[in-house]
Amino acid sequence: AAGACCWLSRLGTSAASSGRSRLLSARSLASTVSSASPCPSVAFAPSPLVRGLLRRVEDCNDAAEAARSGRPLLIDGDDVGLVLPKAAAELERFPEVFKVTDRSVEMAPGVGSTAEARSEAVAAVLKEMRGSGRVPMLEGWRNEGWPVKASFDAPVRLVVERASGPLFGVRGFGCHVNGFVQRAGAAAEAEEPPCLWVARRAKTKQTYPGMLDHVVAGGLSHGERPGENVIRECLEEASIPAELARRARPAGVVSYNQRDETGWGIKRDVIFCYDLGLPEDFKPRANDGEVESFELWDMNRVIESIAGDSQEWKPNVALVIIDMFVRRGLLAPEEVGYVDLV
Repeated sequence: AAGACCWLSRLGTSAASSGRSRLLSARSLASTVSSASPCPSVAFAPSPLVRGLLRRVEDCNDAAEAARSGRPLLIDGDDVGLVLPKAAAELERFPEVFKVTDRSVEMAPGVGSTAEARSEAVAAVLKEMRGSGRVPMLEGWRNEGWPVKASFDAPVRLVVERASGPLFGVRGFGCHVNGFVQRAGAAAEAEEPPCLWVARRAKTKQTYPGMLDHVVAGGLSHGERPGENVIRECLEEASIPAELARRARPAGVVSYNQRDETGWGIKRDVIFCYDLGLPEDFKPRANDGEVESFELWDMNRVIESIAGDSQEWKPNVALVIIDMFVRRGLLAPEEVGYVDLV
Protein backbone atom coordinates (compact mmCIF):
# COMPACT_ATOMS: atom_id res chain seq x y z
CA ALA A 1 0.00 0.00 0.00
CA ALA A 2 2.58 2.50 -1.19
CA GLY A 3 2.03 6.23 -0.86
CA ALA A 4 -0.28 6.20 2.15
CA CYS A 5 0.23 9.94 2.61
CA CYS A 6 -1.94 10.67 -0.42
CA TRP A 7 -4.85 8.91 1.28
CA LEU A 8 -4.79 11.19 4.32
CA SER A 9 -7.04 14.20 4.32
CA ARG A 10 -6.59 17.25 6.49
CA LEU A 11 -7.38 16.60 10.17
CA GLY A 12 -10.59 18.50 10.75
CA THR A 13 -11.96 20.14 13.87
CA SER A 14 -14.59 17.42 14.08
CA ALA A 15 -12.00 14.85 15.14
CA ALA A 16 -13.57 14.51 18.55
CA SER A 17 -17.04 13.83 17.20
CA SER A 18 -19.00 11.47 19.41
CA GLY A 19 -21.50 10.44 16.76
CA ARG A 20 -22.41 6.82 16.37
CA SER A 21 -20.40 5.14 13.63
CA ARG A 22 -21.37 1.76 12.24
CA LEU A 23 -19.30 0.01 9.60
CA LEU A 24 -21.20 -1.93 6.98
CA SER A 25 -19.89 -4.44 4.52
CA ALA A 26 -20.05 -3.54 0.86
CA ARG A 27 -22.46 -6.40 0.28
CA SER A 28 -25.00 -5.19 2.86
CA LEU A 29 -24.82 -1.62 1.66
CA ALA A 30 -25.19 -2.65 -1.99
CA SER A 31 -28.25 -4.65 -1.04
CA THR A 32 -29.78 -1.64 0.72
CA VAL A 33 -29.14 0.66 -2.23
CA SER A 34 -30.45 -1.77 -4.84
CA SER A 35 -33.68 -2.34 -2.93
CA ALA A 36 -34.26 1.37 -2.27
CA SER A 37 -33.41 2.87 -5.65
CA PRO A 38 -35.18 2.19 -8.96
CA CYS A 39 -32.15 3.40 -10.89
CA PRO A 40 -29.56 0.84 -12.00
CA SER A 41 -26.09 1.46 -10.61
CA VAL A 42 -22.71 1.01 -12.16
CA ALA A 43 -20.34 -1.07 -10.06
CA PHE A 44 -16.89 0.37 -9.50
CA ALA A 45 -14.07 -1.59 -7.90
CA PRO A 46 -13.01 0.04 -4.64
CA SER A 47 -9.55 1.53 -4.41
CA PRO A 48 -6.79 -0.73 -3.04
CA LEU A 49 -7.00 1.13 0.27
CA VAL A 50 -10.76 0.73 0.66
CA ARG A 51 -10.62 -2.87 -0.56
CA GLY A 52 -8.13 -3.69 2.20
CA LEU A 53 -10.27 -1.98 4.85
CA LEU A 54 -13.45 -3.68 3.64
CA ARG A 55 -11.70 -7.02 4.00
CA ARG A 56 -11.10 -6.24 7.69
CA VAL A 57 -14.76 -5.29 8.16
CA GLU A 58 -15.92 -8.50 6.51
CA ASP A 59 -13.53 -10.54 8.68
CA CYS A 60 -15.56 -9.39 11.69
CA ASN A 61 -18.91 -9.97 10.00
CA ASP A 62 -18.63 -13.55 8.77
CA ALA A 63 -21.43 -15.09 10.83
CA ALA A 64 -24.42 -14.56 8.52
CA GLU A 65 -24.49 -18.09 7.14
CA ALA A 66 -23.98 -19.71 10.53
CA ALA A 67 -26.63 -17.48 12.10
CA ARG A 68 -29.29 -18.84 9.74
CA SER A 69 -29.04 -22.21 11.47
CA GLY A 70 -29.12 -20.72 14.97
CA ARG A 71 -31.95 -20.83 17.48
CA PRO A 72 -32.85 -17.84 19.68
CA LEU A 73 -32.04 -18.04 23.37
CA LEU A 74 -35.19 -16.84 25.09
CA ILE A 75 -35.46 -15.77 28.73
CA ASP A 76 -38.67 -14.22 30.08
CA GLY A 77 -39.70 -13.56 26.50
CA ASP A 78 -36.51 -11.63 25.73
CA ASP A 79 -34.36 -12.72 22.79
CA VAL A 80 -30.94 -12.61 24.46
CA GLY A 81 -28.79 -14.92 22.33
CA LEU A 82 -28.38 -17.15 19.30
CA VAL A 83 -27.37 -20.79 19.75
CA LEU A 84 -25.80 -22.77 16.91
CA PRO A 85 -26.76 -26.45 16.35
CA LYS A 86 -23.58 -27.92 17.86
CA ALA A 87 -24.02 -25.83 21.01
CA ALA A 88 -27.74 -26.62 21.18
CA ALA A 89 -26.99 -30.35 21.06
CA GLU A 90 -24.60 -29.95 23.98
CA LEU A 91 -27.10 -27.93 26.03
CA GLU A 92 -29.77 -30.55 25.33
CA ARG A 93 -27.76 -32.93 27.53
CA PHE A 94 -28.91 -30.86 30.52
CA PRO A 95 -32.75 -30.94 30.35
CA GLU A 96 -33.04 -29.92 34.00
CA VAL A 97 -31.58 -26.50 33.05
CA PHE A 98 -32.31 -26.00 29.34
CA LYS A 99 -35.41 -26.63 27.24
CA VAL A 100 -34.10 -27.18 23.70
CA THR A 101 -36.49 -27.43 20.74
CA ASP A 102 -36.13 -27.08 16.99
CA ARG A 103 -37.27 -23.48 17.31
CA SER A 104 -35.53 -22.11 20.40
CA VAL A 105 -33.46 -22.64 23.53
CA GLU A 106 -35.09 -21.61 26.81
CA MET A 107 -34.52 -22.11 30.51
CA ALA A 108 -36.25 -25.18 31.91
CA PRO A 109 -39.35 -24.45 34.02
CA GLY A 110 -37.76 -25.67 37.26
CA VAL A 111 -34.69 -23.45 37.14
CA GLY A 112 -36.24 -20.46 38.85
CA SER A 113 -37.43 -17.03 37.87
CA THR A 114 -34.54 -14.86 39.06
CA ALA A 115 -31.25 -14.02 37.40
CA GLU A 116 -29.43 -15.38 40.44
CA ALA A 117 -31.17 -18.78 40.24
CA ARG A 118 -30.57 -19.06 36.51
CA SER A 119 -26.93 -18.05 36.86
CA GLU A 120 -26.29 -20.66 39.53
CA ALA A 121 -27.89 -23.42 37.45
CA VAL A 122 -26.01 -22.47 34.26
CA ALA A 123 -22.72 -22.15 36.16
CA ALA A 124 -23.00 -25.79 37.21
CA VAL A 125 -23.61 -26.83 33.60
CA LEU A 126 -20.65 -24.84 32.31
CA LYS A 127 -18.42 -26.29 35.00
CA GLU A 128 -19.34 -29.82 33.89
CA MET A 129 -18.85 -28.89 30.21
CA ARG A 130 -15.44 -27.47 30.95
CA GLY A 131 -14.40 -30.57 32.83
CA SER A 132 -15.52 -32.83 29.99
CA GLY A 133 -13.33 -31.06 27.43
CA ARG A 134 -16.09 -31.31 24.81
CA VAL A 135 -16.48 -27.55 24.29
CA PRO A 136 -13.16 -26.08 23.11
CA MET A 137 -14.03 -22.43 23.74
CA LEU A 138 -14.26 -23.15 27.47
CA GLU A 139 -10.52 -23.81 27.51
CA GLY A 140 -10.20 -20.02 27.64
CA TRP A 141 -11.99 -19.85 31.00
CA ARG A 142 -11.56 -16.41 32.63
CA ASN A 143 -13.49 -16.54 35.91
CA GLU A 144 -15.30 -13.38 34.85
CA GLY A 145 -19.05 -12.79 34.91
CA TRP A 146 -20.67 -11.84 31.59
CA PRO A 147 -24.16 -10.23 31.73
CA VAL A 148 -26.80 -11.67 29.41
CA LYS A 149 -29.44 -9.15 28.32
CA ALA A 150 -31.46 -8.16 25.26
CA SER A 151 -29.72 -4.79 24.89
CA PHE A 152 -27.21 -2.67 26.78
CA ASP A 153 -29.82 -0.93 28.95
CA ALA A 154 -32.11 -3.95 29.35
CA PRO A 155 -32.37 -5.94 32.60
CA VAL A 156 -29.77 -8.65 33.19
CA ARG A 157 -31.50 -12.03 32.75
CA LEU A 158 -28.50 -14.25 33.43
CA VAL A 159 -24.77 -14.04 34.22
CA VAL A 160 -22.42 -16.56 32.59
CA GLU A 161 -18.69 -17.20 32.45
CA ARG A 162 -17.22 -14.82 29.87
CA ALA A 163 -15.60 -17.60 27.84
CA SER A 164 -19.04 -19.09 27.19
CA GLY A 165 -20.54 -15.91 25.70
CA PRO A 166 -20.24 -17.05 22.06
CA LEU A 167 -21.64 -20.48 22.99
CA PHE A 168 -24.92 -18.78 23.84
CA GLY A 169 -24.51 -16.11 21.15
CA VAL A 170 -25.11 -13.36 23.68
CA ARG A 171 -24.22 -9.72 23.19
CA GLY A 172 -20.84 -8.82 24.58
CA PHE A 173 -20.01 -5.23 25.50
CA GLY A 174 -16.53 -3.76 25.75
CA CYS A 175 -14.41 -0.61 25.45
CA HIS A 176 -11.47 0.10 23.14
CA VAL A 177 -9.23 3.14 23.55
CA ASN A 178 -7.34 4.80 20.70
CA GLY A 179 -4.29 6.26 22.46
CA PHE A 180 -2.95 9.23 20.48
CA VAL A 181 0.18 11.35 20.73
CA GLN A 182 0.46 14.64 18.85
CA ARG A 183 4.13 15.28 18.14
CA ALA A 184 5.58 18.56 19.39
CA GLY A 185 5.29 21.29 16.78
CA ALA A 186 2.39 19.56 15.00
CA ALA A 187 -0.64 21.67 15.82
CA ALA A 188 -4.06 20.07 15.88
CA GLU A 189 -4.96 21.71 12.59
CA ALA A 190 -1.73 20.73 10.85
CA GLU A 191 -1.44 18.21 8.05
CA GLU A 192 0.46 15.71 10.14
CA PRO A 193 -1.91 13.26 11.91
CA PRO A 194 -1.17 12.07 15.44
CA CYS A 195 0.70 8.87 16.23
CA LEU A 196 -1.05 5.85 17.74
CA TRP A 197 0.10 3.65 20.60
CA VAL A 198 -0.07 -0.03 19.57
CA ALA A 199 0.10 -2.88 22.07
CA ARG A 200 1.46 -6.37 21.46
CA ARG A 201 -0.66 -8.92 23.34
CA ALA A 202 1.12 -11.34 25.63
CA LYS A 203 1.78 -14.78 24.17
CA THR A 204 0.05 -16.26 27.23
CA LYS A 205 -3.34 -14.68 26.41
CA GLN A 206 -6.18 -17.18 25.97
CA THR A 207 -7.31 -15.42 22.80
CA TYR A 208 -5.27 -13.89 19.97
CA PRO A 209 -1.91 -14.32 21.72
CA GLY A 210 0.92 -12.15 20.44
CA MET A 211 -1.31 -10.07 18.14
CA LEU A 212 -1.50 -6.28 17.81
CA ASP A 213 -4.05 -4.48 19.97
CA HIS A 214 -5.17 -1.10 21.23
CA VAL A 215 -3.20 0.54 24.03
CA VAL A 216 -6.20 -0.34 26.24
CA ALA A 217 -9.21 -2.58 25.58
CA GLY A 218 -11.42 -4.73 27.73
CA GLY A 219 -14.84 -6.32 28.15
CA LEU A 220 -17.47 -4.92 30.48
CA SER A 221 -17.91 -7.22 33.45
CA HIS A 222 -21.27 -7.69 35.14
CA GLY A 223 -22.34 -4.39 36.71
CA GLU A 224 -19.55 -2.32 35.17
CA ARG A 225 -20.17 0.89 33.21
CA PRO A 226 -18.09 1.96 30.18
CA GLY A 227 -16.40 4.93 31.86
CA GLU A 228 -15.45 2.79 34.86
CA ASN A 229 -14.08 0.12 32.56
CA VAL A 230 -11.85 2.58 30.71
CA ILE A 231 -10.30 3.92 33.91
CA ARG A 232 -9.76 0.43 35.35
CA GLU A 233 -8.32 -1.06 32.17
CA CYS A 234 -6.06 1.96 31.58
CA LEU A 235 -4.37 1.36 34.92
CA GLU A 236 -4.33 -2.44 34.74
CA GLU A 237 -3.15 -2.86 31.15
CA ALA A 238 -1.01 0.20 30.45
CA SER A 239 -0.27 1.88 33.82
CA ILE A 240 -2.17 4.97 32.68
CA PRO A 241 -3.14 6.84 35.87
CA ALA A 242 -6.75 7.80 36.50
CA GLU A 243 -6.10 11.51 35.98
CA LEU A 244 -4.98 10.77 32.41
CA ALA A 245 -7.59 8.05 31.78
CA ARG A 246 -10.40 10.48 32.62
CA ARG A 247 -9.42 12.49 29.54
CA ALA A 248 -10.67 9.67 27.29
CA ARG A 249 -13.64 10.83 25.25
CA PRO A 250 -16.42 8.55 23.98
CA ALA A 251 -16.39 8.52 20.19
CA GLY A 252 -19.16 6.18 19.10
CA VAL A 253 -20.02 2.51 18.91
CA VAL A 254 -18.95 -0.31 16.58
CA SER A 255 -20.79 -3.63 16.45
CA TYR A 256 -20.24 -6.86 14.56
CA ASN A 257 -21.30 -10.51 14.29
CA GLN A 258 -18.32 -12.85 13.99
CA ARG A 259 -18.08 -16.62 13.92
CA ASP A 260 -16.18 -17.87 16.94
CA GLU A 261 -12.86 -19.38 15.95
CA THR A 262 -13.83 -22.74 17.50
CA GLY A 263 -16.95 -22.97 15.29
CA TRP A 264 -19.22 -23.46 18.30
CA GLY A 265 -20.76 -20.01 18.52
CA ILE A 266 -21.10 -16.41 17.40
CA LYS A 267 -19.58 -13.25 18.85
CA ARG A 268 -22.27 -10.57 18.80
CA ASP A 269 -20.17 -7.76 20.18
CA VAL A 270 -20.74 -4.06 20.79
CA ILE A 271 -17.66 -1.91 21.38
CA PHE A 272 -17.69 1.56 22.90
CA CYS A 273 -14.91 3.52 21.18
CA TYR A 274 -12.85 6.09 23.07
CA ASP A 275 -10.14 8.54 21.99
CA LEU A 276 -7.43 9.46 24.49
CA GLY A 277 -4.73 12.05 23.91
CA LEU A 278 -1.57 11.14 25.81
CA PRO A 279 1.43 13.39 26.58
CA GLU A 280 4.43 12.99 24.33
CA ASP A 281 6.65 12.15 27.32
CA PHE A 282 4.31 9.41 28.63
CA LYS A 283 5.07 5.78 27.80
CA PRO A 284 2.54 3.04 28.59
CA ARG A 285 3.88 0.24 30.74
CA ALA A 286 2.45 -3.29 31.02
CA ASN A 287 0.98 -3.84 34.47
CA ASP A 288 -1.10 -7.03 34.52
CA GLY A 289 0.82 -9.39 32.24
CA GLU A 290 -1.68 -9.15 29.38
CA VAL A 291 0.58 -6.98 27.18
CA GLU A 292 4.08 -7.87 26.00
CA SER A 293 5.08 -4.41 24.75
CA PHE A 294 3.91 -1.00 23.50
CA GLU A 295 5.13 0.86 20.43
CA LEU A 296 4.23 4.31 19.12
CA TRP A 297 3.31 4.02 15.42
CA ASP A 298 3.20 6.75 12.80
CA MET A 299 -0.40 6.92 11.51
CA ASN A 300 0.68 6.22 7.93
CA ARG A 301 2.24 2.99 9.13
CA VAL A 302 -1.03 2.06 10.89
CA ILE A 303 -3.04 2.70 7.70
CA GLU A 304 -0.63 0.73 5.50
CA SER A 305 -0.59 -2.21 7.90
CA ILE A 306 -4.37 -2.47 8.35
CA ALA A 307 -5.13 -1.92 4.66
CA GLY A 308 -2.42 -4.43 3.73
CA ASP A 309 -2.03 -8.15 4.23
CA SER A 310 -0.72 -8.16 7.80
CA GLN A 311 -2.18 -11.01 9.85
CA GLU A 312 -0.98 -9.53 13.13
CA TRP A 313 -3.99 -7.37 14.04
CA LYS A 314 -6.66 -8.66 16.40
CA PRO A 315 -9.73 -8.51 14.12
CA ASN A 316 -11.97 -6.23 16.17
CA VAL A 317 -9.08 -3.86 16.88
CA ALA A 318 -8.65 -3.28 13.16
CA LEU A 319 -12.40 -2.60 12.92
CA VAL A 320 -12.31 0.08 15.65
CA ILE A 321 -9.24 1.71 14.10
CA ILE A 322 -10.99 1.87 10.70
CA ASP A 323 -13.87 3.63 12.45
CA MET A 324 -11.29 6.10 13.81
CA PHE A 325 -9.85 6.67 10.31
CA VAL A 326 -13.30 7.73 9.13
CA ARG A 327 -14.22 9.85 12.17
CA ARG A 328 -10.96 11.80 12.17
CA GLY A 329 -10.95 12.47 8.45
CA LEU A 330 -7.94 10.25 7.74
CA LEU A 331 -9.83 8.62 4.88
CA ALA A 332 -11.07 10.95 2.17
CA PRO A 333 -14.53 10.50 0.59
CA GLU A 334 -12.83 10.77 -2.81
CA GLU A 335 -11.53 7.23 -2.30
CA VAL A 336 -13.54 4.93 -4.57
CA GLY A 337 -15.65 2.71 -2.30
CA TYR A 338 -15.72 5.18 0.63
CA VAL A 339 -19.52 5.09 0.87
CA ASP A 340 -19.51 1.30 0.84
CA LEU A 341 -17.17 1.35 3.83
CA VAL A 342 -19.00 3.88 6.00
